Amino acid sequence: MRTSVIAMLLATALVPVGCGERDRDRVGSEQPAVDAGEIAKRPDAFYGKPVTVVAEVEAVHGPNAFTLDEDEAFAGPDVLVIVEKASRPVEEDREVIVEGTVRPMVVADLERDYPWFRANAYDGELIARLKERPVIIATMVRDEERGDVLAGAQRPAPVAPAN
Repeated sequence: MRTSVIAMLLATALVPVGCGERDRDRVGSEQPAVDAGEIAKRPDAFYGKPVTVVAEVEAVHGPNAFTLDEDEAFAGPDVLVIVEKASRPVEEDREVIVEGTVRPMVVADLERDYPWFRANAYDGELIARLKERPVIIATMVRDEERGDVLAGAQRPAPVAPAN
């Protein structure tokens, strides 16, 4: 009996939990990876914090913006990722690793803190739909199959956590 319980515990430890088909052990980041769905559901818990997200690109919104597929039916509006500049465009339906800081999509704050961000460069409907939703200001985006997409973006400005 005791041997079978120990064997069951060891086998359970080998089964990945909560990360679907994505292998978040490959991330190689200092912070553990979080799901885009968690950020979409509970953005206040992530505002002002650095995150690493492993997710599929749902839609590309220009050369330096895309949304992540949160893999959850009722997570909320998409999580937008913006980068200062990419060495090549990201592609829809490709899995990426994103490192950055989560901020609320408040256009005036983003334009103030990131001189390279201009809301008028994006579709107005996208900006309106994601107003005050979470946005990740990426410092690194990597496509595991093809290599780095972005390197060396401006570090995000510190943000006071929401009360």
